[in-house]
Amino acid sequence: MKYLLRKIVKFGAIGFLGVSLIMLQANESRAFDMDCKVILCIAGGFPAPCIDAYRYMIKRITRFRPLPPFGFCPMSNGAEYSAHNVDYKFLSRGPDAYDCPSATKLFYNLSYEEHGQETETAFCYSHTTSERFGYGRDQEYRTVYHNQSSPQLVNFQLRITIEPGTEDEYRSPLFRINTATGYFSQHNLQ
Repeated sequence: MKYLLRKIVKFGAIGFLGVSLIMLQANESRAFDMDCKVILCIAGGFPAPCIDAYRYMIKRITRFRPLPPFGFCPMSNGAEYSAHNVDYKFLSRGPDAYDCPSATKLFYNLSYEEHGQETETAFCYSHTTSERFGYGRDQEYRTVYHNQSSPQLVNFQLRITIEPGTEDEYRSPLFRINTATGYFSQHNLQ
C-alpha cells in the first residue's frame, strides 16, 4: 500500500509539474503574443483595440529594473521577426522631458544658483513679441511670451521603424509618454 501511495504521489507530482510547465509555456506564449501586439500597435499609434498592449508596454518599462519595450515576436513559421528597429530612451531632465501641444512652442531654461543649485524653467507659449522698456539711453527690449501654459512632463519616448533600409520601410511617429500619469502623445516626424 505504501508503495502504491508513493507511486500516486510521484505521478501526481510529475503531473503537477507537467501542468505547471504547460501553463508557464502558455504564459510565455501570451507574452510573445503581447510583444508582437506592441510592435504592431506602436506602428499604428496605439489605437483603441491596443489598450492592453499599451498597458503591457508601460508595465515592462516601469518595473524596478525596466525591461526593453518588447522582445521576441515569432512569425507564422516560428522564426523571429527582426526586421524592426526600436529607438527608445528614458527622459529625466532637460527640454526633451517636456511636451507642449502642437500649436505651441516650448521655452526651456536651466540656470545655476550661487550654491550650485539648478533651476529649470519650462512653459509652453503661442508666440513672442518684442517690448520696449526704459527711456533714452536706458531703453532696452525684452521678449514677451504670449499665452503661456504648463507643459506636460514626459519620462519615456520611443519610435519604431519596420523593414528598415528597404523600399517598404515604415517609421512610426515619435511617441512621448509619462508612465506615471498615463499621458501619451505622438509627433509626426520626417
